[in-house]
Amino acid sequence: MKKKLITFLTAAAAFLSVATPMAHADDLNTQDIAVGSSSEMQMIGTIEPTILSVTMPSFVPFDISNSITGQNKVLSPQIKITNNSTIPVQIDVIYTSVDISNMKNATWSDDGTVNDYQIAIGFKKDTTVPTSLVNTKWLAANKEQNVNLMVLDANQADTMYVVGTLGALVSENGTFNVTPTLVVNRAASRPSE
Repeated sequence: MKKKLITFLTAAAAFLSVATPMAHADDLNTQDIAVGSSSEMQMIGTIEPTILSVTMPSFVPFDISNSITGQNKVLSPQIKITNNSTIPVQIDVIYTSVDISNMKNATWSDDGTVNDYQIAIGFKKDTTVPTSLVNTKWLAANKEQNVNLMVLDANQADTMYVVGTLGALVSENGTFNVTPTLVVNRAASRPSE
């Protein structure tokens, strides 16, 4: 939808530049124009085309087991995300599809707090395999959410991991699927540090 909007704005700007005579900024009339008058109104603007380019894996396998020491019961490879754009971007999770139908008696936890039969999965920004679940961005199952995973400056890279926990009575012999929908947007400019 954003691409269609940009295309529409580009076409509208091209039409205005053809249909409206060009003028220099110091020639512009700054007086109000009455609605319905026959006076001409000139609009001058610039279009800033922006291409967002972010590289990240499309598939991340992970193992979850109560035998893993520490709070984090998940082993996943490091997920490297690279912003190839010339502007800052933010990466958000807007929806997560969860299928735990093959996990007998298991339910999902949206906030990382689990009872004996629950599973919780999220993302954690880190440079090494995390053992703690502090600052985890938890994934809510089968509903809309708006969770910011990270903001990357122009041409910056960062890393995160899949993390999670499970209740003591969750079977470790089953499999389940977690499919987050990630969205990349232009990030607001960061204040000077």
